[in-house]
Amino acid sequence: MREDLKRAFEQARLLHNKVCELKANLRNGNSLIRLTGPGLCGQKGVALSFTANLIMNSTNNNNSMTRRDALKKTILFSTSLLAVGQFGRLQAREAVTGFPDKGIHLLAIGDFGSGNVNQAIVAGQMAKFAKKLGTPLSGVLALGDNFYKQLTLERFAVHFEEMYSKEHLDCPFYACLGNHDYGPKYDSGQGRDKAQMQLDYAKDNPASRWKLPAKWYALELPDAKNPLVKIIFLDGNSIEGALTPQEKLDQQRFLEAELKIETRAPWTWMVSHYPMFSESTERGDNLRVIGQWGGHLKSHPISLYIAGHDHALQHLEVEGYKTSFVVSGAGGAGLYALKESTRGFAKMIYGFTHIHVTRDKVDLQFIDAKGNCLHSFSRTPDGKVEIASSSGS
Repeated sequence: MREDLKRAFEQARLLHNKVCELKANLRNGNSLIRLTGPGLCGQKGVALSFTANLIMNSTNNNNSMTRRDALKKTILFSTSLLAVGQFGRLQAREAVTGFPDKGIHLLAIGDFGSGNVNQAIVAGQMAKFAKKLGTPLSGVLALGDNFYKQLTLERFAVHFEEMYSKEHLDCPFYACLGNHDYGPKYDSGQGRDKAQMQLDYAKDNPASRWKLPAKWYALELPDAKNPLVKIIFLDGNSIEGALTPQEKLDQQRFLEAELKIETRAPWTWMVSHYPMFSESTERGDNLRVIGQWGGHLKSHPISLYIAGHDHALQHLEVEGYKTSFVVSGAGGAGLYALKESTRGFAKMIYGFTHIHVTRDKVDLQFIDAKGNCLHSFSRTPDGKVEIASSSGS
């Protein structure tokens, strides 16, 4: 992460500790704390906000962010650091459901196919949130590991059709395939047949919300005539028994061709099961995926890279990339431990991500299984990222 942003995060943490020391002097939650520091202040005794202008030296490397790009990517942080308790006991606010601009609404969820109570709780909260929106969802991004263990046709009914309420989640679930969807030995041992079952179910049941037209594909939403976003879905699996060498070559050719196709959509995203960057203590950054697709993010205007695989909620901003990285793998499978992030937000908690898209802005909320918004940020087409709220990592 950029050194100046690291220092800004460290200043925020130090000031948060100072707020905790001073909390005994607060008479009520509306008291105002003023703390000295460059661009830093605390409001209502509970929040710290700061602005970090990211300035980088320009280089001759075309794959690096230019000074102009870095200046565009000014990140405004407004972090909810409560003056009561530690980071792990931060108060979260209710997720926002009212938006002045119509746009489209999407949800993103990965690593959900456990069939356990945690999947049911998150699915229930997704339905409650969608109901409060008061407008139909345009889709759900299903980020892989859609079904753990043995997959049978009956599970599509129980763990998908019935699990995700059609009353309030009556929209397409655009899926990609994760490692467990290929049924490796540590899963069901079904191999490629398990992935093919998911492809066949989508083909044989066109009326179903389950959409998986191919292992890799692209679509424009809400439609190709007047698109707001183009989404490229990729299969990042490298495990034995997943993609064949020819499929890997075909997918690479598809991606290169798709990125050359002009779109009227102001936003282009990439979606895959595997994250490039993660604060997971078990896995961390995925050098294989970075090497495979990272160059495309640097050379094309990809605003979001959305993934699952690591069972947590994360939003990271990484040095050298204009893309915002989102991990939404907290749909029901056992959670992963995380290290403290200096690159953004990371939380070991069940939940999902909400994305509101207009031509002028994209708003994202990371929502837990109780309906609380833990972190939210927005992006503008020129690359400006503004953190509206955060409960920290």
